[in-house]
Amino acid sequence: MKSAIKGPDCTNPNNCNGACCSIKIDVPKVLAKEYIKRNYATKDDFIRSNVFSFELRFDIKTGKCFLFDKELNGCKVHNSGIKPPQCWIYPTNFSNPKKELISCKKLSGWKIINPLNALEAEKLLEKYNFLCSVEAKKEIKELKKRLGNNFLLENNEILKLSIMATAPSKLGGIIDKWDSFDILLAEGFSLQMKKFCLKHNKECHYLPNNFIECISICNIIADQLILYLQLNLPNFIKQEGADVNGEYPLFKLFKISKIVNT
Repeated sequence: MKSAIKGPDCTNPNNCNGACCSIKIDVPKVLAKEYIKRNYATKDDFIRSNVFSFELRFDIKTGKCFLFDKELNGCKVHNSGIKPPQCWIYPTNFSNPKKELISCKKLSGWKIINPLNALEAEKLLEKYNFLCSVEAKKEIKELKKRLGNNFLLENNEILKLSIMATAPSKLGGIIDKWDSFDILLAEGFSLQMKKFCLKHNKECHYLPNNFIECISICNIIADQLILYLQLNLPNFIKQEGADVNGEYPLFKLFKISKIVNT
């Protein structure tokens, strides 16, 4: 696509300061791995997506994609050969049959100077989108492996420790990360775990009246919660779809599986 278009110099700070880098971009895991391999990113720079496998981390401080480089005044991977194709397309698209003025958020004057290359790029993008979608579906299926089917897996040991270091009233859900799960803290206090605790550990002296005073989830409840996730999260995703940020709040998980009756 680079050879098919011509336009203003985006890296000139007098023209722009990365206005188009303020949109969120989805990428397949294979591309994310390449960014990590070449030291452009770490695993924490990728967030689960429901379009492709991951979404590039959005830097709240700058209001831009984490790949935006202030010194370059542009994308870190612009000349790497592995820039996301969505970024290459903007703002020209692949054709301009009406010969209209092509503008981006800041500038105008973009032109397609090689229509044949642009059409070839369009075909490649269609293939890319298809393969990304296939990979994303496989990633969802890999969720079972990330959760495992026993408590001896290293990922589950780490998740269990995180759960047990959290007050039950502070546990809001779980987050599906690069290759493991982590806890999602509740905003304020949550009573979602109270029902779960009552079901699996009725003898707990914090129940039912002193639930908020409990400062850490016990071993019994941590094991039962991981087992619950192993049994129910795949079905939840099958019914509701994968969450765009990989975040699964307990109130949704418990509601769909009817925790009262399980």
